[in-house]
Amino acid sequence: MKLNFLPYCVIIVLVMVSCSTDQDFVVEPKPIPSGKVSGYVNLYNESTIMIDKSNMTVKVVGSNPVISAVTDSNGYFVLPDVPFGDLALTYEKSGFGTFKKLGIKHPAGGSSTIITATPSLGQISSTQITDLTAQLINSDIILSITTNPSGSNADKRYFRYFLSKNPDVSYLNYNYYSQCLTSQINPYKVTLTKNDLLAKGFLPGEKIYVKAYGDSFWSNEYDVPGLLRIFPNLNSNSVNAISFTL
Repeated sequence: MKLNFLPYCVIIVLVMVSCSTDQDFVVEPKPIPSGKVSGYVNLYNESTIMIDKSNMTVKVVGSNPVISAVTDSNGYFVLPDVPFGDLALTYEKSGFGTFKKLGIKHPAGGSSTIITATPSLGQISSTQITDLTAQLINSDIILSITTNPSGSNADKRYFRYFLSKNPDVSYLNYNYYSQCLTSQINPYKVTLTKNDLLAKGFLPGEKIYVKAYGDSFWSNEYDVPGLLRIFPNLNSNSVNAISFTL
């Protein structure tokens, strides 16, 4: 008896073609290009009193169109559809110096990034520097810094000073900046020893220029890579710079 294999061959060919066709039309899911970024912020007056945390605008630097969100009463914000990658955020609110948070990692593969480090931000300083002098006593330099309003136990005032080899010393042009200092008396006196100044990179016989500004306890300061540290809450109303010779 002869067997007719032709129908079976046709079936096998059709099955193979069908499988090949199904594989050719498999659609791979496209990777998600963005995800949300969320976090919190704490807000203070120019001292240490916490105040309303709402209505601070948080923006993704360089986003076009702008990606932004506004904090709620808990200081919480959510930025939608932020492209994955490294990013920077700005935090802005009337009465506050603009803070910038750099180097935030927003990696692909997830749906969201939570910023775990919550910034504490203060209002712009209302403290003015009304007098600044330098006096040589033995081998030390005594800086006398007067503020308005005057600092007291009940109303602490904050400021910082900047040193430079350049007569145009300012918060944007300096070789050294001090920590934020707390004044409870007028004038506030700072002692700079010769060794202190040498350690800060100044040389014997060199003229050193000084400028001081009122600041806030939470100064909103941040570093820009390759540039100087930025101090957004300084009060620019200040007396002229002074100088002394090391």
